[in-house]
This record gives sequence, structure tokens and C-alpha cells, in this order.
Amino acid sequence: MKLTRRDFIKSAGIAGAAAAAPMSFSLQARGVEDYKALICIFMNGGNDFFHQVLPLDSENFNKFNASRQGIAVPRSHVMPLNIKDKNGVQFGLNKSMRALMPLFEKNQANVVMNVGPLLAPTSKEDLESGRAELPPYLFAHNKQQEVWQHSWMGEAYSQHGWLGMSMDVMARSMADMPNCFYTGPNSILDSYSTDSMFVNKNGFQELQALSSAVIRSSYESMANQHYDSPLVAGYANVVQQAVSAQKQMEPIVEGIPMDDRIPTSNLGTQLRGIKQMIDAAQLLGHNRQVFYVSIGGFDTHDNQVRRQDGLMKEFSEAVAGLYAALEEDGLSENVLTCSLSEFGRTMHDNARKGTDHGWGGGQFMFGGPTHGGECCGEYPDFTRGGKDDNGEGRIIPKIAHEQYAAYMVKWLGLGNGALNTVFPTLPKFGGPMEMDLVSR
Repeated sequence: MKLTRRDFIKSAGIAGAAAAAPMSFSLQARGVEDYKALICIFMNGGNDFFHQVLPLDSENFNKFNASRQGIAVPRSHVMPLNIKDKNGVQFGLNKSMRALMPLFEKNQANVVMNVGPLLAPTSKEDLESGRAELPPYLFAHNKQQEVWQHSWMGEAYSQHGWLGMSMDVMARSMADMPNCFYTGPNSILDSYSTDSMFVNKNGFQELQALSSAVIRSSYESMANQHYDSPLVAGYANVVQQAVSAQKQMEPIVEGIPMDDRIPTSNLGTQLRGIKQMIDAAQLLGHNRQVFYVSIGGFDTHDNQVRRQDGLMKEFSEAVAGLYAALEEDGLSENVLTCSLSEFGRTMHDNARKGTDHGWGGGQFMFGGPTHGGECCGEYPDFTRGGKDDNGEGRIIPKIAHEQYAAYMVKWLGLGNGALNTVFPTLPKFGGPMEMDLVSR
């Protein structure tokens, strides 16, 4: 089903001239305590979450390592967490992620177990009987990256990203600066009417052509003229937007430095740019901001232990640095950071000491609403041919990626009516993902 802008506005319960932005969020008007930001970190390649978060009990731990003899994780490499699943399975963290331990100890971090693309609740019996309604193009990198950034509309995935559509409902008038920022290619922020802004690893940087007063004057003159040609008029409009953005951003980036408490790794420098936009929220007039960043290298078909160690260290230190800075600034509970990845990895290792494309995996959550104690979901059974094996060593997800996504935007403030418009499959799963939260 193709959801037009008119259909979206109508079904989301939005009316009037401000249809694309009915809720005018403003720090000046409502106070800093209402500020919320969502950061989505996409782990490109298919992250092997279960190599990072492991069960502590002997039965599950031994079963996991037995299925991965070539890349088994020694028990001495697992640091106990104060996290368990709904069945009471206690978890530990791979020591390569030790930088995250303070966040878990302060209940500022949690995990989501066995989440992945689903169109409806699916069991092994459904798969074996042929009754299962499966997402298209499972296990393909490019398609599953798109799937994680879109919602199922009954016949195909939405043309627009779930975060972009959510911001259509929540964002303030686009006459002002965008609330949406990204550091690389994505479709999660594609929307009907909400603009987004690119922030590179050095933060927002001015267009070189506009740094010259003479050239800027020429561009401004061109952008403010009337053109009969739709193509030329469209180009002029883009230039006008760029000039306007530059004027508004210049005093902000000049007055707010990059935060050197965050590491200078690939992911760390992206988060530095994001932190600068968070620090600028009040000047921008935002009390809702969303961000998309990414880190690659998780397609670990070979030499997984060595490759994962480096990736886990970079991810952990960058996130830990961000939240140490946010906590010092009194903002750690106002910023929710969630990981995403196109799929998990297979239960078993391969001949190259790696793992292949899987299905269900796990995700990390930091800050935002209080976390700790019980995670969302349950640890899967790592028995080959068992109840959670799809028949090819790929774990069958129990939580739909759209339930996980709906949890994020519900925290941002999206109402139930709009949630069901952005995520039409939610009723099949009983609504957004829920977590039992523990006080810090």
C-alpha cells in the first residue's frame, strides 16, 4: 500500500494548515526539562551481538560456545552485568566492551534480545508448515539495511523512513532549522515534509562558496529571483535554503566548540558533531532532535574475534565518552541512543573462524528512560535444529524491529494513533516493545 502525504496526515489525526508539524516544540517556550534527543547508531554489516553479550549460566554459556568452537569466548573474557532476561538468564559483557561497564552499573544501559525483521509473529512451526509471512530479501545487506529504516505498509515497505515520518508529526514548523541530523547516507530520515541536515565528522561546516562575501551576495541575489522554469526554481530554492542555514548556523558553531571528552575515532568524531548539535538545541529552538550515525565493518565472515575486538572497543569508547559528557552536562537522561544492524549472525561459526548472515540478533540502548534490571526479550536457544533455529542456523526473531523502533519514537512523544499509522503492523505484535524499568 502506497501511503500518500494526504493519507498519512489523515490517518495520523493531523489537521489544519500546520498538518506536517502540529506540535510546536520550543525550548524557550516549554523549558529545558522537556528536551529529548534520539541517536540511532547503525552497525553496518550485520553485528554479531551474541558474541558481545553472553549468558553467565553454564547451560546456556556452554551451548553457545559448543556451537562456535572456532571462535569460542573464554569465561574469563565475560564481565558480569546486572541484566537478566524474563526467564532469569543473567548476562555478561565481552571484555572488549569494558568501557561500557560504568553505564550498565549505573543502570544507564540495557539490551534488547532477539530482535529482527518480522511481518508477523513467527515460530519454527510456522516456517516448517509454510504458514510464515516472511519479510522479503532476508539476509541481503542492502535490502535489510532499508528494511530496518522503513515500516511495512501491507504490500511493501514505506517510501519514507519511520523516523522521518515520526518527525513529520512531532517536529516544529520547517520555517526554522531542521530537527533531524545525519552523518552519512540513510533513508530512515526520509519524510513527507521534514528537512534534515548533514553534519560531518567535523561538525557543521560552511559551504566553501559561501565563505566569500562577493560570491554569497551573488548566490543570494540568484536565489531570491523568480524563475518560470521549475528546474531552475528548484535549484534556486535549494541555494536559498543553504544560505539561510548557513546564516543561522554560523554563530552557533562559532560559539559552541566540539566536545573533546568524546574520542576522535570514526564513530567518536561523528558523536562529537552530534553533541555539538545537542549543545546548540536551545539556540536552534529545538526540544526534539533526532540523529543518524553509522559504523561499518560488522560483516565478519572471517577472523571474527580480531575484527570484533577492534569494533567493540571503538563502539564502546565512543558511546561511553558521549554519555560521560552528557552526564556532566546533566543531559544523560534526555538522550536515548539505540543501535541498529541489518541482521545478526549464524549460530555456528564457519571454516574461516567467522560467522555468516543470520536473522535475529540483539541491540544496545543507552540513556533516555531509566534502564537496568530486566532486559526486553529472551535469550535464544543455541541448539542446532532447536526451537529458535530456522533450519539454517539462523535465529528466529521474537521481537519485530518495528516494535523496537516504535519504542524509540513513543519515548520521543509520538501518540498511539500516529504510532499505528507509522507502523501499521504493530497491532499484530500487541503494540510497541515494552521494558520493565528499574530506578537508578
